[in-house]
Amino acid sequence: MTDKKNKQPFYLIDTDADFYRPLGVRLAICISVACWAAIEIYNGDGFWGVLSGAAAAYCVYALFLSYNPPPKVEVPVRPADDEEEEEDVVTEAAKDDEPPKA
Repeated sequence: MTDKKNKQPFYLIDTDADFYRPLGVRLAICISVACWAAIEIYNGDGFWGVLSGAAAAYCVYALFLSYNPPPKVEVPVRPADDEEEEEDVVTEAAKDDEPPKA
């Protein structure tokens, strides 16, 4: 039998992604789905209007009411190599490409 305590809950929107961190992205998603619902209701298609309205309500819930931004992961910065080492390394191909000196 599977252990239900360790099972992750199912979400339609994965709010752990960094894509949803900016406020503008979350606003754009909610507004576009709400406009879709309004267009469906305006055109007289009640079923799709209610369905997209429910999707808009879920977006507002998931992206604003229960949104907990994921922790920022800091990428370690690699120290720069010494400039002397870079100047000393010359490949054979680079030597062949130099024009002859007069």
